Amino acid sequence: MRLAGIVGMLLLAAACGGSAGDGSGGGDDDDGTGDGSGDGSADTDGGADCVAPDVLILLDRTQSMHRRPDGTVPTLDTLDESKWSIAIAAVESLTGALDGTIRFGLALFPRDPGGDVCVTLAERVSGTEATNPDCQAGEIVTEPADATGAAIAGALDPDTTLLCNTTPIGAGLETAGEELARVREPDREQFVLFVGDGQDTCNDAAVIDAAQALARDGVRTYVVSFDGSSDGIDGATLNDMACAGRTAAGFPAPCTADASGDYVAANPAGPALYLQAENAAELDDVLENISTALCCGCVE
Repeated sequence: MRLAGIVGMLLLAAACGGSAGDGSGGGDDDDGTGDGSGDGSADTDGGADCVAPDVLILLDRTQSMHRRPDGTVPTLDTLDESKWSIAIAAVESLTGALDGTIRFGLALFPRDPGGDVCVTLAERVSGTEATNPDCQAGEIVTEPADATGAAIAGALDPDTTLLCNTTPIGAGLETAGEELARVREPDREQFVLFVGDGQDTCNDAAVIDAAQALARDGVRTYVVSFDGSSDGIDGATLNDMACAGRTAAGFPAPCTADASGDYVAANPAGPALYLQAENAAELDDVLENISTALCCGCVE
């Protein structure tokens, strides 16, 4: 695990007991805004007033997920080595293990519009390209609710859940925000758990705008980059996204706020402020650390 990932996870481990106003959760700042205005009623640390949070997993289903984490392309006999297969296994394991302590939901981006324009993992590995329209919104597969592990597992299959063209992270975040606003309840914290392989291909500015809009609504965004290759990761945008989502390692120190209180990275080109995973074991660890820091009544 890279140093930045270790630092980020150490901070996440203390998320439930963070000090008021630091954006880490806990304390008096339980509304997720990082401004110390929480009313103290939501406690994801398992206390008397523990309320299971909404965590909407936003999973990248773009064509580059057909590759292995090191950037190479698997064969038809080794599809389980693809980022797509590994990410689905990690999501299913996570949501099954913590069912009942977190109200998990699942969104994929971009959406599959139907009409056989997106492709299976096997088709993509064989060279077939998706032809869906560019830069579409995401789609809600499972809404955040109690005990959704089985529903999420039933909705995801690396062999049949399709991969689509372009990587509209901003549009995916907007879809997540609309869904979380729809299911929002008083005293229940909400989070987006973004898992992607590192680069928006539609509109970088929309990524930051959407993460900032979520934060203004009290929704923090955890940013997980799943890629171990030497290229393909837009670290600057992911750093800005982590600051905008108020989950950057050491937040708010490495971030800067504008007059409206919206954050971006003070040095986008600097060390990673988001979480990084380069293989299956690291992805499992990162997702587990985030979720056990947020879950209601977990015992580590």
